[in-house]
Amino acid sequence: METLSLVVGQTYYRLTFADMEMTIPGIEPLVYAGVHKSSQGELLPTFQDTISYTWVGGYPGPYRHGQDIDVTLYPMKEDEAAEMLSLSEVVQKINELFFRAERLGFPTLKPPRIPPDNAA
Repeated sequence: METLSLVVGQTYYRLTFADMEMTIPGIEPLVYAGVHKSSQGELLPTFQDTISYTWVGGYPGPYRHGQDIDVTLYPMKEDEAAEMLSLSEVVQKINELFFRAERLGFPTLKPPRIPPDNAA
């Protein structure tokens, strides 16, 4: 998605993956908060976590008082923000990932290999 088409207050989704084959996705919903200045003075597309948005309101405020909720912001470079997906795009991507996982035999995560204890 192009960052120019992002709408403030709209929910977008970031896909993460637990495996290198990209068959075990995680879906993280984030609310677009607009372009904001980073601590380095850079103007960056910024997203807010959905929990704080729902409980206290959108960044930069005004916030509802009496709520002890931390607001988590995700400033992103343009290329990262362009990878955010709409709900319909997430559904399409998840379908594609399902077929990839199916072709690969539904890979599973492997626990780390722990060397045997060298106790005498």
